[in-house]
This record gives sequence, C-alpha cells and structure tokens, in this order.
Amino acid sequence: MWYYFREKLQKMTTTSDGYLNVYGRFCSHDNYDEVFQATFSGLSRELNLTSVKSCLIFGPGEGKHEVPFIKQCAANVSKLIAVEPDHQSAEILSARLSKDLPDVDCQVTETDIQSWKGMDGQVDLVIMMHVLYYVNPSERKELFRKLKEQWLTRGGLAIVVSSSRTKCPGNANEIYARLGTPMPAWEDIEADILAAGLVKQHAHEKQYMRDFTNPDESFLRFYQKHIEQPVTLDDVRNAINELFPNGKSDQVFYTFAVFQRE
Repeated sequence: MWYYFREKLQKMTTTSDGYLNVYGRFCSHDNYDEVFQATFSGLSRELNLTSVKSCLIFGPGEGKHEVPFIKQCAANVSKLIAVEPDHQSAEILSARLSKDLPDVDCQVTETDIQSWKGMDGQVDLVIMMHVLYYVNPSERKELFRKLKEQWLTRGGLAIVVSSSRTKCPGNANEIYARLGTPMPAWEDIEADILAAGLVKQHAHEKQYMRDFTNPDESFLRFYQKHIEQPVTLDDVRNAINELFPNGKSDQVFYTFAVFQRE
C-alpha cells in the first residue's frame, strides 16, 4: 500500500532516482505550490495562530510548504520539532529552518512516524501535510489517539492537508486505483481524526491542475513507486494516456483542515 512508498524510494541510491528528485519532478507538473500559498495566505487571519508557541511537524520533506506556513501564520512559534525520514530532505530542512526561522529552537529527527519515540511535554500545534498516505489505517488511528491524549495541549490544534475526491471518476489521482493501489480517501482520514475525539474547526477544499504531457522517467517513477504490485514505466504511461488523453486534468483537489483538542 501507499505507506511503503517512502521505504521503496529510500532504497534508491542514485541522485537521479532519489526521493527529492522523483518528488520534485512530480511537483513540477502541477500548480499546487501557487494554490497552496494562496490558501494559507487567505486563511492566516481566520486561523489566528498567534498563541501557538510550540509545533510538531510530521513528514515535512525539505519544508517547502511547512516553513513558510509557520513563518507567515504562526510567527510566535519558539520551539519546533520535525520528524522526517528522508536523509537528504532532513538536511535541507535543517538548513531552511536555520535560515528562515533563526530565532526558533528547532529539532529535526530523521525517522518515520512509525519509529518515532515521541517527545517529552506537549505542543500547541501539529502539522501533517500530505503525509497520512504513508501510515496504514491502524497506525493512523493510533497516531490520532496519541495526538489527543499525549502530544497536543488542551486547546491545541492539528492541521491536516490531504488529497480529496480521490474516488471520483476523472480525478487526476484516479491513476493510482487504475494501477491497483488506490490513494487513501480524505473521508477515511477525517473519520479517524473525529473518532479519536478531535473536533473539526475549519475545512477548506481547493482545486488545482496537473499536466500529464511529456512525462519524463522521474515523473513516471513517482507513480510506479506508489503501486504495491510490480508495474513498469510503460504501464504507468499507458494508464495516463487512457485516463487523460488530453494530457491535463483540472480535477485535482486537496482539503486543508484544522482540528482541535478541547
């Protein structure tokens, strides 16, 4: 399933096939960065994170989205813990934090969610952006239980960003189901969060576009490594051609949601 993806990528040894390169080529085919920037810029006043002093981030990669979000929306953070399994990403993240948040006490732990030993104390904010795909359902339930019972302060917030409408025909993420490994659904993720006892405060769905024209090997490999059973790059290319004959899809959605521990 999806939660094997990072492990499979980390076994790649060449720079051209490493996690950051494969993920970077995938991201270059859509306008997610632009749409996400507009999302949190528009929500910065509504979210009112001025009281947040401590933050825990799961799977931020190189921090391309998480660090600007904290800098703009949670500028009073003085302590930050990041849990990131990819070595190269963790190194870049550490450098980004030092540069962009120089007055914040930052700690980057190079491990995955499943292996992380936890922390002493609690935080005001937990951020999980596009990382819950890589946690299986039982681990996901346990993660949310720990958020509620151990890691979040009373009144603390959890921000979750994840793909939505993944089961709708024509959605750009339909390719994963076509190849045999459907993307985890937002509905299932949200249900687990609510079942753990967190309360939804905000939820905003945003739409963006993905360009499938002229896919290079790294772009195809990103999809290939998300599929549980063996598939070739030609299998991925053929699925793209069948599902998106025009080469583009504007049916790509994500949900930005905020949950609170009461």
